[in-house]
This record gives sequence, structure tokens and C-alpha cells, in this order.
Amino acid sequence: MLMKNSFIFILVAILIIFLNEFSDPIRASLNSNFVYIDGTHFALEGKPFYLNGFNSYWLMYMASDPSTRNKVTNIFQQASKYKMNVARTWAFADGGSKPLQSAPGVYNEQMFQGLDFVISEAKNYGIHLILSLVDNFEAFGGKKQYVAWAVQKGQQLTSDDDFFTNPMVKEFYKNYVKDVLTRVNKITNMAYKDDPTILSWELINEPRCPSDLSGKTIQNWITEMAGHLRSIDTNHLLEIGLEGFYGNDKKQYNPNSINYGTDFISNNQITGIDFTTIHIYPDQWLPGSTPEAQDNWASQWIQAHIDDSKLLKKPILIGEFGKSSNTTGYNIEMRDNYFGKIYGNIFNCAKNGDPCGGGLFWQLLDQGMENYGDGYEVVLQASPSTDRVILLQSLRLSKLS
Repeated sequence: MLMKNSFIFILVAILIIFLNEFSDPIRASLNSNFVYIDGTHFALEGKPFYLNGFNSYWLMYMASDPSTRNKVTNIFQQASKYKMNVARTWAFADGGSKPLQSAPGVYNEQMFQGLDFVISEAKNYGIHLILSLVDNFEAFGGKKQYVAWAVQKGQQLTSDDDFFTNPMVKEFYKNYVKDVLTRVNKITNMAYKDDPTILSWELINEPRCPSDLSGKTIQNWITEMAGHLRSIDTNHLLEIGLEGFYGNDKKQYNPNSINYGTDFISNNQITGIDFTTIHIYPDQWLPGSTPEAQDNWASQWIQAHIDDSKLLKKPILIGEFGKSSNTTGYNIEMRDNYFGKIYGNIFNCAKNGDPCGGGLFWQLLDQGMENYGDGYEVVLQASPSTDRVILLQSLRLSKLS
């Protein structure tokens, strides 16, 4: 009996060791083609996966028109040439003259086919995508358009922030999320929710809720919508779209100590949120300060969020950063140096095993797209020195994998 019990004990011990060693992360073993989270790092096919890429919000717009579709191909070709591996873009266009969603649940098939092309073409060039699902701001409809649709149906709403609380508006958004995630790509014949080209979904670009600075409104909305998205798609990663602003407890770290109704800590503690994000715009947030002071503040902003992401035990992605040509004394060398500093912060963090997953600059344009410029644009063909800065970051991050 003693020998039998000892044998059983040994078997149980071996089983426990096996489970501890091989069960985490589960997502890797079940869906090896998808990017997943391994501790505080991104991973792909069993190896660390560091992100170096760009924002191009306009990809779906250009792809929806056969006469401009080549711009999307050109961008992915160029990104691949400089070893970039991730693009963040809009998977929304609510209302307006060229909508994806012209009314709740009513879609423009031509625009959807543009998004189909973006996903298919990204795959062809080895680019993963982060797809944002709605905008906080009104340039592409955003929460303002959702509220307007509810008002048209008789809801008595007075604030854009009703987007986060009104049951009808929330149902509009939930239905949209479901329709996008379950969309079957006309080119690949694969549902978006099953396509490993997509690295992550983003709930909302740069959410803010000035009507409730306690943070409860945003916290409740993220919790509800993360749960909803997870009920449809368990393959992909999910992030919120935060700029990195803190709530009342740490608002002194925010630019000018302003509270925007979000909280980097509590928002990213929500179940279903896989990694943290920050955006960096000291030229906008700290006007009047010198470029040197802004650069120093950017490094401090990054480090504060690295430290907090360690505590959260999640990777961090710098989702947007850039140097505006409207900056006093601007030239390409200034931009290259700034990119180099941001990239250096990311690389040193990653090299030390800390949770930096990578960075995406704002924004990449093709030649002949001057109308899309906002001062932050990078046109690779016109900026060979910037090309080299980007390529260096891609190469040294890839060596860490």
C-alpha cells in the first residue's frame, strides 16, 4: 500500500510540473499563428515578438477606391522593406460623406471591401494590424455620431459622453463590434475574428470622459465592452486605446495635472485587456515649453508607464508618437533625433527584459498624399535619414527575438 501511494504521489507531482511548465500561455498552444501574451511580452510561434510599426488611419479609405488602392500596397511594401511589422488603422467611419457605417447596422459594402483589402494586403507583406473600432473624436463620426443616431430615434441626450452610458447607444456599438468581428473577408474568405493577420482590436481611439472625472463611467464601459468583444472573439488580443492619462490619485503625472476621466491603472486592470498603451504628444500637451523640455518629459512619461505596466504585469505599447513640423526650429534631423530617443527608450527597456513591446509612430503617408498631412507625417521615399532610424530599430528589436 505504501509503495502504491508513493507511485501515485510521484505521478501527481509529475502532472503538476507538466501543467505548470506547458499550460501557460494556453493561447499559444491552441492558436499558434496568433500573436499572444507571454508574461509581460508579446509572443508569436513560441518566440518573443517586438513591434516596430506605424499608424496610417486612412488605409480603409484609400483601399475602398480602386484608383487609390495602390497607396495601401505601396505603404505595406515600404514598411516591409524597413522591417516594420505592425500597422494601426481605423476600422470605422461612422456617418459622413464616405461612411463604413451610414446608420446603426447599415454598411457601405464598398468601404467594407476596402477593409478586406487592407487585411489581405497586410498579410501579403507580413504586417500585423491593430484595428480601432470607434473614435472618441468626431472627425470620423465617433461617439458624437453614435449619440446623434440615438437622438434621431427619440433618446433625450445632451452630451457626447452619453456614448458611454446610454443603453441604446451601447447597443449600437455592440452590434457594430459583432458585425465587424464576424465579417467574412471577400478576398481571404476568412472571418476577421479568425484571421491572425490582426494582432489586436482596440475598443476606442483615445477615450476621454470629461463629464465624469471619477473615472467610473469609462471603467464601467470598458468592462462591459471588453466582455462583449471577448464573447465573440477569443483569438485576438484586446487593448483599450488609452493615451496613458491617470485618474485623480496620480493626476499630477498628467500633462498640466489635467484629469480626462480615464485612469491608466484601473482601466488596464480590467479582465480581458491584454496590454497597455500610451500616446506621446508633449508638443500639444505642453505648449510653450522648449523642444528639449518636451523630449525630456516624453522620456519620463514612458518610464512612468513602464513602471506601472510592470506592476500590472502586462506589456506596454507606445501606440502613437511623432514630431510635428510645426515645432519651433523643426527640421528632419530634429525628428530623427526624437525618434531615436523614443526608440532608445523602447529598446533599452526590452533589452533589460522589461515590458516594452514596441512603438508605432504617427503617421506614415505615401507620396502624393499631401492632403492627409497633419505635420507629423513621414514619407519614407522623401526621408532617407528617417528610413535608417526606423530600420535600425526594426533590426535591433528583431535580434532580441
